[in-house]
Amino acid sequence: MLEQSFTFLPLSYAIRPPRLIVVAPDDDERWVEWTAAALARLSTVWGCSGSVVVPSSAVGHPAVARCLARLNPDHVLAYNPSWGTFDALNPGTADRLLEEKEITDSAAAEQFMQMLLKEPWTGSSVHEAERAADRLRSGLATNERENLIQCSHLFDDDNARELTPLASVATAPFRGVPRSLVTTAEALAYAMHVGIEESAFNGQVTVKEWRKAATCGSESQLLSQLHPEAPDGCRAVRSHEAGLCVPISRALRSRERVAVLGDRPEDFALAEALRQIRGSTTWLPWNEPGLSDMWLFSGRASDRLLVTSVSLSMEETQKRIDARWEKRPVRQIEPEEERRFDVVAPTEIDLAHPFLVVLKDAWDQPCSLPVSVESDGSLQASLSLAAEVPRGLDPEKHRWQVTLTAANHPLPPLTTLGSSAVIATAQSPWETFVRAADGGITYWSHRFDFVPSGASLAGSLASPKLAWPGIKRILQVAASAEDIEVRPSPAGKRAAITQGLLGSRAALEALAVGPGWPLLRRFLPDAAPDCSPEGSRWKLKSAVVLSWEAVAAHGDSGWGWAARREQIDQWTAQGVLRRGLILGCGHCPILEFYPLAEISQNYRCRRCGGDNQLTKDRWKPAEPEPRWFYDLHPAVLELVMNDGNVPLLATQYLRNQYGMRQALVCEEFEILRYGDPFVEMDFALATTEDLWLGEAKSNDSLGDSPKTRRREAGKLMEGCALVGAAGLILATTKAEWSATTVEALECESAGRRKAGKPVPKVSLLTGLGTSPQLAQLTT
Repeated sequence: MLEQSFTFLPLSYAIRPPRLIVVAPDDDERWVEWTAAALARLSTVWGCSGSVVVPSSAVGHPAVARCLARLNPDHVLAYNPSWGTFDALNPGTADRLLEEKEITDSAAAEQFMQMLLKEPWTGSSVHEAERAADRLRSGLATNERENLIQCSHLFDDDNARELTPLASVATAPFRGVPRSLVTTAEALAYAMHVGIEESAFNGQVTVKEWRKAATCGSESQLLSQLHPEAPDGCRAVRSHEAGLCVPISRALRSRERVAVLGDRPEDFALAEALRQIRGSTTWLPWNEPGLSDMWLFSGRASDRLLVTSVSLSMEETQKRIDARWEKRPVRQIEPEEERRFDVVAPTEIDLAHPFLVVLKDAWDQPCSLPVSVESDGSLQASLSLAAEVPRGLDPEKHRWQVTLTAANHPLPPLTTLGSSAVIATAQSPWETFVRAADGGITYWSHRFDFVPSGASLAGSLASPKLAWPGIKRILQVAASAEDIEVRPSPAGKRAAITQGLLGSRAALEALAVGPGWPLLRRFLPDAAPDCSPEGSRWKLKSAVVLSWEAVAAHGDSGWGWAARREQIDQWTAQGVLRRGLILGCGHCPILEFYPLAEISQNYRCRRCGGDNQLTKDRWKPAEPEPRWFYDLHPAVLELVMNDGNVPLLATQYLRNQYGMRQALVCEEFEILRYGDPFVEMDFALATTEDLWLGEAKSNDSLGDSPKTRRREAGKLMEGCALVGAAGLILATTKAEWSATTVEALECESAGRRKAGKPVPKVSLLTGLGTSPQLAQLTT
């Protein structure tokens, strides 16, 4: 049985609308109108400001899939239009169907038409959208059908049992682009920001006006033109304010804006997803430079514009943005002004720290939860968590997501961390659908077990019981394939024992960076005697032992006598050191160290079993009274002997970097494939956003030959892929990695990318123990 202790877990909770990906039908030629129809329907749902619409043909594109995975949606829905929507896009279709039915009675014909226009239209493009949504659910492991998903389709009619209408939450009027106007890519580029609504508009909007509105970043000017009757305080449908929400980020935001070029569905999908992740994103589906382009390059000179495209090559993208720059109508006086943009591949855009759209008055609310702590570091809720109904929401009418985050126990949003990984033991996943998201745990307010405040005692028994898996369990769950196994390596076991003696990973890392580590190296058999006084250091068959005189003589002017004495006493109390005597035997020539716990006036020889008396002729060195010596714990001795401080130096540095300060850390482990060891990793870190694996070395190379280096680089990257790790960190105590090692990493990354295999982000950490530097490998 696993050992357990109990504590309180400090949490913060946020209430937010569900985050949706809506897959729209796509018949290629009219994909803009179908996407607009789906966006119009999404615009009526609370949470539309933090959700996305994706044409079905763009779902499988790697650059788009990468962004959709980072969104970590609560629901993937297939948009199912009504006959009314289909007839609006294809006028006369409903009338022709009525003629085919040969209904001559006018009253019956009118009744048939009213019923027909409300019925779902199920054409081939709708079926393809459903299949694309299913594939996306499977890839993201979210709201899959086998998990009794709350909803799978977004119909044109409201279903308040699943999703909350925006109108029932909003406290101020809101407006969007009239749906009938969104028939071109330029109009959709603007509507993407403000949303679409069902309203009439008798005027016209020119192409230039659409383009200016889509690029200038101001939503109000054209919107007021479309709705001159709108009252003061009116909000855009897709603004966060309309849904009483705010976007939050737990990181410093980059000033880089993004412009996506290209007029294909995948270009729109990329811009739509990046808008939710990074915020400032513009979609430019037109080719010709014009007056609207001046807004792309406005702002502070320090702001950079990242320009990308899915459908265009890097060369074509560069050519188009260069043309816009050269023909911009507003220029600086200096003729050699630096260009304020960089052309990048869509896969190179940083997706770290995505925005989280939450209810304005209900986020980062403090609470605590009694939990049991298991031996592997996993936490399980020992009591049910009471569900709260935030101000402004009604449990009878509204549906929302509850997100819980623990400051000292982050959860990376891995697709493998589904219901079974984050619910308490013996809790039925069919009663509590929860998953890892946003660095913590999220669940739907009206799953079977949700209980509002003030519920009856019987009702409150159903509230969810949660679990926060430790880093070791995360790795085990992440390696979910039948032929993959994760287990501690010998080095990992030594580190785990030492951590258990010291009490925490932080204490173990502090040992590696502090003055104590060089002292512990004095216990190694091959350590130089240094300036230890005679008789203060003894090299026995079983171990090397030191007396206090040897400890005091250890050369470290910055480590005072009092602090050194206190550290020895602490290590002795923890079991890192054992205090005892060097004793001989009167029956055989053995000389051995005997811990204090084994010493009495009578003691038995370990070699021959002979009985001995604790007298002057038995102890060493020969002095009037015995001298205390210290023996190092075998696991700690092996850790020191095998340079176990190098991985500790790496994780100690990393856990002091922004975004990793609360990371969960795992010591060395092996990944087995088909039962055989495949690769050994020196550490793993789990943050609120990613899982990282690391390799730490005291040299600057992965091998002595190009073949060896390439093979080792491939094994490390494949190890990341096997457990779903987003990144690989290579750490060394040297000032830099060798050029041949960097070349091997670049070649292996390129080869994996060409073969369609996952390529982890590679970071190089150098100068451990002296002046550490962290840099990302550019491939």
